[in-house]
Amino acid sequence: MDAFVSNGTANSRNRILELLLRSERPLSVQALAAALGISRNGAHRQVMSLEREGLIERAFAIRTKGRPSQGFQLSAAGKATFPRQYSLLAKQLLTELARYLDPEELHRAMQRIGRTLATSLSASVGPKADEALIAGLMRELGYESKVVEGPDGAEIEAHNCVFHELAMADPAICEVDLALLRSLSGKSVDHRRCMAKGAGSCRFAFGPAEA
Repeated sequence: MDAFVSNGTANSRNRILELLLRSERPLSVQALAAALGISRNGAHRQVMSLEREGLIERAFAIRTKGRPSQGFQLSAAGKATFPRQYSLLAKQLLTELARYLDPEELHRAMQRIGRTLATSLSASVGPKADEALIAGLMRELGYESKVVEGPDGAEIEAHNCVFHELAMADPAICEVDLALLRSLSGKSVDHRRCMAKGAGSCRFAFGPAEA
């Protein structure tokens, strides 16, 4: 997970998420309180806060000797707060592709991935989305992106890249972004700044509509 904050509240929140991650079944507030060594009220406050944030969700009621207790489990968003080795796996996949494809074929493969990703996203924005909509979709994918004014009109600037390590290893991966933006906008795209080439951010400028 992201670095834990040292205060008690943050520790309790993070420990609740860890307990739910490791548990094979939903846990009640009482069970979480006992595992954490805190009061039931304290655990209840943290659970309600995590539920409001969408990190945990209600599951089935847990049977006890008395009244059934509400069970809680991690939501998909809660599971996503824990680190995954996607970057390492993706790097290995890219290495394998590069072994069997020549540079031109690899570029085409990356473009196909970008176009396929655009197809899966276009239902929510329709054809020929504008820069603001595209920047919003990029944020949903994990980019810190926004619309900025460039010398020739609106551009999208991203201060991070979800493929950064891969792009540093092989710039062909940038074709995923370019094909994605071209497909969503219906326009030509100029990659004016690139973090993989040492720039502080990536900048994408949009040109005339593609034929």
